[in-house]
Amino acid sequence: MQSMEWTPAACLLAFKAGELTLSGLMLIFPCLTSSLYKLEPHTQKVCKSSHLLELGHGSHILIWSFAMVGALVSGAQVTCILLLPSMLAWTCYHYSAGGKPHAVLNLAFTVALAYYGFVPFPMVQPLEWTPAAIVLTILVLMQLMAAFPGLCGGKIMNAQYEQNPHLKDQYWDDSEDSGEKTKSYRRARELALGAQLLGGACCEAAAIISGGAQYTCILAALPCTMCGYCHWLRREHKVEKFGAFLSWFFAAVLISVGIAH
Repeated sequence: MQSMEWTPAACLLAFKAGELTLSGLMLIFPCLTSSLYKLEPHTQKVCKSSHLLELGHGSHILIWSFAMVGALVSGAQVTCILLLPSMLAWTCYHYSAGGKPHAVLNLAFTVALAYYGFVPFPMVQPLEWTPAAIVLTILVLMQLMAAFPGLCGGKIMNAQYEQNPHLKDQYWDDSEDSGEKTKSYRRARELALGAQLLGGACCEAAAIISGGAQYTCILAALPCTMCGYCHWLRREHKVEKFGAFLSWFFAAVLISVGIAH
């Protein structure tokens, strides 16, 4: 592993990675979830107080935060720049869910990322296509494809519901079926998943560009395994069962290319 310089950009990213990791772990472990809900009451409504949704939400956050750690070690400034789209999407998620103070804080953090990312403008080293970089690139493309419907919403996401009706249990509110006029958190859930996957893809892309693909693969293997477990819990649906095996397959490949010399 290359030596790391604690620049302002690296310190900023380390803080954000720590905050996301803590949030993800608090969602995964039920004994800590209530503490998170005191800080983010809107997250409780987004997750519907369902441990299965909390587990999935937390696992996708860890994909983002672990990839951020791997990327910041190799190239903090590049990571700051590529992270901007996902931070804006994360801001939209908080705003859509009703967490306006969190949206303002995220927007301020995004401005700081932009400043430390572009000032001074980073020098990018030549890209080396190692096996780890190739595998990580495939993962980035898959995450972007999965994030796209959630970020766009509207007809694109409705098409997903038509093809996979079981997704309604995860994203729709009970009031949508009953016709009650209450606040819907469906769009917030879509944005949350889209932002988390986009964040992971952005950080993994930064790791590829900065030459840190190999140890980012090792870090990404654990949350990838956890996402497979979340899919497995819904294995009565063929799509989810396939998603579980696909996630575990990629976790095994990530470990293999991560430890290979």
